Amino acid sequence: MHAQTKDLTPIKGIRYYYPPDDAVLVFKDEKERIHYGGMPVPLLEDDFARLDGEPSYDEVGRGVYQALRSNPDCILCDKYAALLRDAYPHYLAELASNAIMIDSKDVEVPYLDRKIACLKVLALLEPQNPALPLEIGRVFLDRGMRLSALHLSTVSIYRAEHFLNRAHTLAPDDRNINRYLGEAYYLLGKYDEAVGFWRKATTTDEPEAERLRERIERISAGNVPLIPPVDYLEAIGAAFACNQTGEYEESIAILQDILMDPVFSEEFPIPEIHCVIGKGFTALDMPKYAEAEFRQALVMDPAHEEARALLATIAAA
Repeated sequence: MHAQTKDLTPIKGIRYYYPPDDAVLVFKDEKERIHYGGMPVPLLEDDFARLDGEPSYDEVGRGVYQALRSNPDCILCDKYAALLRDAYPHYLAELASNAIMIDSKDVEVPYLDRKIACLKVLALLEPQNPALPLEIGRVFLDRGMRLSALHLSTVSIYRAEHFLNRAHTLAPDDRNINRYLGEAYYLLGKYDEAVGFWRKATTTDEPEAERLRERIERISAGNVPLIPPVDYLEAIGAAFACNQTGEYEESIAILQDILMDPVFSEEFPIPEIHCVIGKGFTALDMPKYAEAEFRQALVMDPAHEEARALLATIAAA
């Protein structure tokens, strides 16, 4: 029975086509045939508008590929992914290639979202492979810490927890999974859970394991942030937005309150906080305070180009 249009996931640029029950895809010079009748298939709007009969093999492939890239969680996503695997392996190769290429450079948040979409499609086809939900969770953690997307930190970290827990179910003894899952729980303020996962990740003498042991000791001694770190990250995002809209005093007040938590400040040294406070003081015509903030940003990161340029501007005034 066909799914009803109202039950399908709306995707921009996509129209759904309802093939006859006996519809088949013919490809490889008519040597291969795959039955695809019985379910609605996504088509690009332009391809749908030009339809004269059943869509071609290429038109179905283009639509399914675009639908999964746009929303890998869409209704019937598992069936669409299986169709790609069986009839369009070149699209799967392209997805894997895109994920690898995105990982090879420092990219902005939209590219991280694109990588997550690619990995989700691949995970539909390998539900027992822990490496895929691990990587999805790791990318969500990265996304949750990006300064340009701090207003989405809570959503990102909870999504990271979800996928890392899925990976943990598949491979509970994997050190990397336990390390990243501990990080997600730490960010959410669930410190006991974080310690439990980090203990499983400290079975070696590697520097990273030693750093985790130090964090475990601090948590055991009660040295934790006053509120969950993810709440501070969201607040930093709000303060940055205030600075951009000219609410300088509000921005400064929020960021100074955050810096009063010594545990968070030590765990998450963010020179951009001082840089934004400095820009606020500059706008309020308080150059001495601004200079001190820019210098502090440079202490934390001597290569911070914006802080250095802004400090030079004050010196030249």
